[in-house]
Amino acid sequence: MKDKEKTTTDSLPEKKLDENYIYGKWGPYQVVQAAICFFNIWPTGFQLLIGVFIGYRPAFQCAIPETDSKDVKNDSIYIIYDKCHIKTFLNNTNQGRPYLINQTACIHGFQYSLEKHSTIVTEMDLVCDHAPLAELVQTLVMAGQMVGAAIASSLADKLGRKTILLVSHLLTMAFGFGVAFSPNYTTLAILKFILGVLQQGMVMPNAVLGIELFPERTRFYCEALGLFFWTTGLVIMAPIAYLLRDYSWRYLQIALTCFSLFSLVQFWVQDESLRWLVANGKKKEADKVIRKVAKWNKLSYEELRKMVERKMARTKTVPEQQTDCEKNVQHSQEYDSPLLEKYSIITILRNKTVLAISLIMWFTWVTNTLTYFGLTLTSTKLAGDRYLNFFLSSFVEYIAVILEYIMLRCLGRRSITVVFHAICGASLASATLLNHFAGSNSALQMLSVVTTFIGKMAITGSFSTLFLYTPELYPTNLRNVGIGFSSAFSRIGAILSPFAGTLAEAIPWAPGTIFSAMCFTVTLLILCVPETRGSELPQSLKEVKLWYTENSGIRKRNKTMNTKL
Repeated sequence: MKDKEKTTTDSLPEKKLDENYIYGKWGPYQVVQAAICFFNIWPTGFQLLIGVFIGYRPAFQCAIPETDSKDVKNDSIYIIYDKCHIKTFLNNTNQGRPYLINQTACIHGFQYSLEKHSTIVTEMDLVCDHAPLAELVQTLVMAGQMVGAAIASSLADKLGRKTILLVSHLLTMAFGFGVAFSPNYTTLAILKFILGVLQQGMVMPNAVLGIELFPERTRFYCEALGLFFWTTGLVIMAPIAYLLRDYSWRYLQIALTCFSLFSLVQFWVQDESLRWLVANGKKKEADKVIRKVAKWNKLSYEELRKMVERKMARTKTVPEQQTDCEKNVQHSQEYDSPLLEKYSIITILRNKTVLAISLIMWFTWVTNTLTYFGLTLTSTKLAGDRYLNFFLSSFVEYIAVILEYIMLRCLGRRSITVVFHAICGASLASATLLNHFAGSNSALQMLSVVTTFIGKMAITGSFSTLFLYTPELYPTNLRNVGIGFSSAFSRIGAILSPFAGTLAEAIPWAPGTIFSAMCFTVTLLILCVPETRGSELPQSLKEVKLWYTENSGIRKRNKTMNTKL
């Protein structure tokens, strides 16, 4: 009985010591590893949003032959070179108005307000009947993200976070340069789709690596800094694009792809997640990481090694039907062949509790993506230079960084998600009403713009919080699948978001109403999801199911009420 009590007593401080001693200090090792994760954010953002500049459609019209003037006129016939047609009119003086006698396509090509090589639109003439092809490029990137989020996340749980991240980063660099030398539209479209797949191969493992690097009490610093680096990446895109505005779009593609040269540093310096190595029984690989942690942070290697081996021993599962002899043989193998449960998306679908939580998170991700990109398309645009507009719209997201950091220090992830979605829903509902009743009232129009920006900042903060919150809800070998399929479903919102502009033209109040209603729905559904603040990352599915049962919103409140009664 005493031995049992001793074992139980020792196990609690042991787990706490494991987490805080190995992961808890911002020593040189953690700083370097976290910095690599942060700088990996820039190439992912550049490849996703570079289309804002290289896919820009300037003012255009049918090209005018050198032998003609802009509007060729004589006493009876004159020609007008319109955007998509060359129109020939007969000046019918009897009827008092010109009469259209012929209309042809732009047989001499197009004339743009920018140089021919400035964007893919101008270079490949993606206007008029071919205009949808320009939007298709960005749609293919989003479709690639959907595929990549599902595939790369599963591979990262099976093969390791660093492996998938590094391979995706190196391939992103290769295909990014390939886009710059695309000879035609078909090649460009295929490469863009592949880059969308690889982009998620970088985002998902990188987010999980950053989260698994620290314990719960310091993990939120990593997420807040991640949002800061994302915003900074968008901010520096504008001046780079501005400086290269007089050159071909291919130079901008090359310049932003060069940031992926950082993957060469990543190959030598970044380590695999120690949590993943422990959960999968990779003793030799884990030992290398332990030696590096001990050396860089000036800790005891022997103490670290003993803690990790005890953690690996707790992770192992031994089938009940094994004999005592088999168990002894297995124990003597020193964790080289662990019997660990492997998870996949099928695991989520087979477990009702896990599936219910996942469905709520998938809807939340769709809401965030649809609202974020939809607001960009439907909100009032700033007048003036497009580079300055992009810079300012990115810069305001720093406010979301500050708010998220402050809130993460004192509130739980679930509470922050509720607050941000409630603010966004209320802001967009107010903006919709103000815009509907504003008319020619400039004060109400300006107030509508301000409330729209408040909504955008709130949904930005919520998006960042989800990258922290979602992986914390799943066990180690299901963590990338959990956040990966959440991101995959979110691409549905990204694909639908361009239609928000078309809907706004027909029904001006519809997009804001839809976004607001979805945000308010999330504030209610998310209450059924467990709070992860104060909880360490779960290792097994059994831990997760028990934790869900004890901490999921409604059940927890019912349990508390029964206890009080």
